[in-house]
Formats: sequence, structure tokens, C-alpha cells
Amino acid sequence: MTDYSPISCDLHDYLEIACMYRYPLRVERREAPDCEGVALDVFGRHGGEYLRLSTRDGVLDVRLDKLVAITPTEERARFGRVVYSA
Repeated sequence: MTDYSPISCDLHDYLEIACMYRYPLRVERREAPDCEGVALDVFGRHGGEYLRLSTRDGVLDVRLDKLVAITPTEERARFGRVVYSA
């Protein structure tokens, strides 16, 4: 995958926290509908990085450079909405 654009380390940290605490997230994506799911893992594959979510329809892998924003839907989350790209 040659067209992958890495996200900043600061923004990556929010995904790691979301996965560590298994936060339910609302995920806004470019070129795809928004989705909701529980953050499970951040991993690399084929030269790109992905967020793995457990959704009501099964497991969904979201490419990190396609993220617009994530918002934890749990009241006690350690962060609020995080914007990745406009």
C-alpha cells in the first residue's frame, strides 16, 4: 500500500487509550459511512495502520488515514472527540 499517510503520534495515542480501555467509539470516516464499535486493537498490515472495532455486524478494520474523528460514547472516557482530519 503505497498511498498510506501515517497519522501523528499524538493522535495515535488516543487510539491506543481507546483500545486499552475498550471504549465504545463513534468513528467518522472519509469515503465511508460513520460507524460505531468497541475499540479492540491498532495494528499494521500491508504498509498501513488500522483500528479494529467490534461492531454489531462483526469486526471492522478502519484504515487510520481515513479517520475524520473519533468520539468515545462512554461518559467516563479519558478524552472527548478527537479530530484526525477535516
